[in-house]
Amino acid sequence: MNIIIASDNDSTLTLWRTHLSSIADISFTKDRPAQIEADAVVISGIYAFERYGGRPNTTAAQTITNMTGDGLPGVVIIPPSLPVILNSEKRPVVHPDYTEISPACYAISHTLKVIDALNAEGEQAIRRVILPLPLLGMNSPRDASTPSSVRRAIEEHLTATGT
Repeated sequence: MNIIIASDNDSTLTLWRTHLSSIADISFTKDRPAQIEADAVVISGIYAFERYGGRPNTTAAQTITNMTGDGLPGVVIIPPSLPVILNSEKRPVVHPDYTEISPACYAISHTLKVIDALNAEGEQAIRRVILPLPLLGMNSPRDASTPSSVRRAIEEHLTATGT
């Protein structure tokens, strides 16, 4: 599988290259997602739900068929958010079992799992997937923890799958 990291920000792409360029099958581009030929695109729920459907989920990534004609790939993957609970003041907080994992690692880890499941089922082959950083809320050139967390998720996935 080829993962395409897309951002319109040179500084952000430089930061992500620093963390991920040593992993095979990852490429970087300033192209807009609609200009990239791919099988799937990963978009945060905050940007995807209204346009493509779905609803918040904390246990698995969702796959939605893109029927909008917007130029993005035919499969939209919406990563899960970290599980939350209500604290004593009735405010949502990250579930205590998940406080040690970063939201980016959790999201990408579950995204890779759903891609593997789609590929195993044989119904939808996902060979090229776009991670458009602005549409994932990961486009800050000053946030080194996010690309580091994504690297961790990818490396753990590669180790688990033996690829």
